[in-house]
Amino acid sequence: MYNNQTTMNSGTYSTELNDMLTNFVEYVDSFYGVNDPLYPLVKDGNPLSKVDILGATEKYLGQCADDSNELCTWGDGDSLDRERVRDILLDEFGYSHKEGTW
Repeated sequence: MYNNQTTMNSGTYSTELNDMLTNFVEYVDSFYGVNDPLYPLVKDGNPLSKVDILGATEKYLGQCADDSNELCTWGDGDSLDRERVRDILLDEFGYSHKEGTW
């Protein structure tokens, strides 16, 4: 039987990591994205995209993996992780808070 799961260096299967990442993107989207977000973010009048959430998350995980960045740790997708990804979206991806929501 074919096994399509690969074990990552962390000991976690790649499909589990993919599920965790997908869940985190959905979590961030629920706060700042398209479907009735609590604090919508916009860029050029358009709502936050999941592609940009994923890009900001990748950047954040890279910061967490950098041993010289002692203040950055991945909290398994907790609220601090969400807020740090939000800050990357605001500071580096050109998003802003939708007027009247912040």
